[in-house]
Amino acid sequence: MSNTGYPSIDNKHNDGKSFFKKNQIIPSMSIYNMLGLISSFYRDAIAVDCLDLRVTYQELIDTSNILAKAFKELGIKKGEIVVASMPNFFQAIAVYLAANKIGAITSFLNPGCTKEEIKHYLNEFEAPLYVDYDKDDEYNADIKKDTKIKQTITLKKEHVNIKTFNEIKTGEIGYTDFLSFNDLKLVADYYKKFINPIQSGKNDSLILFTSGSNGNPKSVVLTNQNLIASGLYMKNTGNIITKKGEKCLICVPFSYPYGFATSTIMSLICGREAILTPDMNMQNVDYFLKKNPNYIFGSPAVLELIMRATSNELDLSSTHSFISGGDFLSPKKAKEAIEWFKKHNTNIEVYNGSGNAETAGASTIAVGSPIKRDTVGKVLVGSVAAMLKLDDNGEIQQPYEEVKYGEEGELCISGKHVFKGYYNNPQLTEQNKVIYNGKEYMITGAIGFIDEEGYFHMTGRASRFYIKADSNKVYLEHLQIIMDGIDVVDECVAVQRPNDEELWDTKVFVKLKDGIEPSEKISDYIYLKLEDGTLLDGNIRPLKSFEIPASMEFVTDIKRINDSQKLDYRYYEELAKQEYYEEKNNNDEKKVSKTLSR
Repeated sequence: MSNTGYPSIDNKHNDGKSFFKKNQIIPSMSIYNMLGLISSFYRDAIAVDCLDLRVTYQELIDTSNILAKAFKELGIKKGEIVVASMPNFFQAIAVYLAANKIGAITSFLNPGCTKEEIKHYLNEFEAPLYVDYDKDDEYNADIKKDTKIKQTITLKKEHVNIKTFNEIKTGEIGYTDFLSFNDLKLVADYYKKFINPIQSGKNDSLILFTSGSNGNPKSVVLTNQNLIASGLYMKNTGNIITKKGEKCLICVPFSYPYGFATSTIMSLICGREAILTPDMNMQNVDYFLKKNPNYIFGSPAVLELIMRATSNELDLSSTHSFISGGDFLSPKKAKEAIEWFKKHNTNIEVYNGSGNAETAGASTIAVGSPIKRDTVGKVLVGSVAAMLKLDDNGEIQQPYEEVKYGEEGELCISGKHVFKGYYNNPQLTEQNKVIYNGKEYMITGAIGFIDEEGYFHMTGRASRFYIKADSNKVYLEHLQIIMDGIDVVDECVAVQRPNDEELWDTKVFVKLKDGIEPSEKISDYIYLKLEDGTLLDGNIRPLKSFEIPASMEFVTDIKRINDSQKLDYRYYEELAKQEYYEEKNNNDEKKVSKTLSR
């Protein structure tokens, strides 16, 4: 067939791949079974390195089996949702695999969530089981009081580095609503029935979170098939082979698709060792890098953190790949990073990628293909991409029209890795999927163009966010929506601003309602509303601590582009940068002054 010039027909990203890879058969099984099958060849290899804990594949599977029995004894049924809120610990992976074995679904919540937000999701999911970290019975009782939770399980701080379970029978097991993670072996001993581990690939497996163009978090339901397809598509695109012994540093929280679906599950299925970073910051970067990772799964923010905080003498010769996701890494930053790593004894390659929770974490990857630094890599082999034309308002044009290679549009993806739907929200699911030429596509929100080699050049996003040094995402549209609900605010613009410690923080420009004068009292009032979450509409939507703006400035009007309704974000981003550099220069001048006066 001659080329037509349209990505969805020509599929140039598949060039050079075998018929089998282009038409990958996705096995109908659970992630638990797939991991068990593949790892049968290397059960003695280390699967997870977490702080002072090193766990083999056999130990990971054994722990998951114990938890599966405990969950069954606690009454967890197929299709029910187990919610876990903890840092990136080994125990969180075991919780997922255990739930997956019995046909239950896991949802990871960011441990930075407020109690009110946790209750919201527990009620939305009607979850019977909640697993948390370092909480007391009073906290758990409050969680249980306002939800349908039947049982809470708490991983205690002193048990994080313990791989075996407590064998001391307390007499309370089975008679308390508040269990310790280490009690679960005793609970499992009560369950005597056979657990059928055979689950369908169509079973729901994970609920993760994403943000659309308005910044509101959405609960994305992923099946076993979605996750397996995503893994196989990535392996086929990047020519990735199962390689026992290589180590992958996982720097992104499990509550994000890139953190669990892409980085963690992919590493384990490929036989690699997953080095977890429950809390990587400016003070402990050396500690994690001394574990000698070969791959680092991170983001532009993580890369910046590593370059700023790593000791000058640290040898990083083991590291050969940095895989960046979550945000676009500019060619300039990639080249700077390569030169920086050379000073630490390694010729590293830096790869870009892109994806959504709705595509199980990945839509394109650069691994395994010649590097084009101004792109986020190739569309995944086995999937189909269509670039749909945008109208003058930046929305997908109706009726749908596909643009050719090299022409800008919005990336839409079709494949078996595309999510089942948003939890309990078929209307929203329908809004984020399109039928084009008889095929269903997911709207990614990524703006750009595909070149004739199948590389995606991203030029923008339908939603705006940034990633802090600790890998937490701040969705700026979400913040603006919350602020618009405060009774004294007429409208506002939120933008990211450089920050030496966190890499970025948030600056907000606020226009007050008529008759309200700017003052320190008004500023304090707005911050109080953001922290307690009580808004004009009566809803309670508190922000997480990392979402609270670091700086607020009152303005008399909000600037728009050419008098249109589009906010001029670039204008305000420049103002925020100017503020940062002025403060930095003033601080530097003060330091010089103090030195001279000594």
